[in-house]
Amino acid sequence: MTHNMVVIKLVCYYILIMKQVSVILPCLNEEDGVGIAIEKILNVFQNNSIDGEIIVVDNGSTDNTKVITLEYPVVYLYESKRGYGNAYKAGFAQATGQHVIMGDPDSSYDFNEIPKFLKLLETNDVVLGSRFSGVMEEGAMPFLHRYVGNPGILFLFRVLYGLKLTEPSTGFVGLRNDIIPTLNLKQPGMEFSSEVLVRVKQNNYLLHETPINYHRRSGTSKLRTFRDGFRHLWFLLKTKWA
Repeated sequence: MTHNMVVIKLVCYYILIMKQVSVILPCLNEEDGVGIAIEKILNVFQNNSIDGEIIVVDNGSTDNTKVITLEYPVVYLYESKRGYGNAYKAGFAQATGQHVIMGDPDSSYDFNEIPKFLKLLETNDVVLGSRFSGVMEEGAMPFLHRYVGNPGILFLFRVLYGLKLTEPSTGFVGLRNDIIPTLNLKQPGMEFSSEVLVRVKQNNYLLHETPINYHRRSGTSKLRTFRDGFRHLWFLLKTKWA
């Protein structure tokens, strides 16, 4: 068998096992929402004939997150290194989907919008769900995040990187899986969301924003306003002049 024939067979095999989409859910004590999120996504797959997989990345939960997750047909991963970015990097490494959807399992994002993301990913490399151009439920975002933190990060994106967006730190993002390795993502914490956008811009990938609905979350938020805000700020500044 020639080398070319081997390559062709490997490519065909890869295409056959590849899913249409991998939905990655990073979890840290999300027993209140993870089961609801999984059921919604599975219903979206079934109702829209989507060949997809759900990857739940447990980032050190001490509640019933794992027990609830294992009741469903999902890929369960345990990532001992704490951090939003660490959880996603572990999920990316296991994703077999042609596309990847990033979403929080806390009821804040509407997974019924997954088909819209997949449609937009047919002509774009990255799709960003914008809470600020969509409908935001009252009380879904703390005052400081809505009127100080996010606008500040948005300003830095425009001034430092020329990124003209309406949303600086959404947790609902779609990407083509094949571009993820080229982004060389390294950040471990919440600043990971800023890193994704900066690397997409630096690689000149086609980015599209779409309005999304944003709801009150279930359970307790893991965000720490000043600590995580500083991490975003420090990443954006140091990366610009690195």
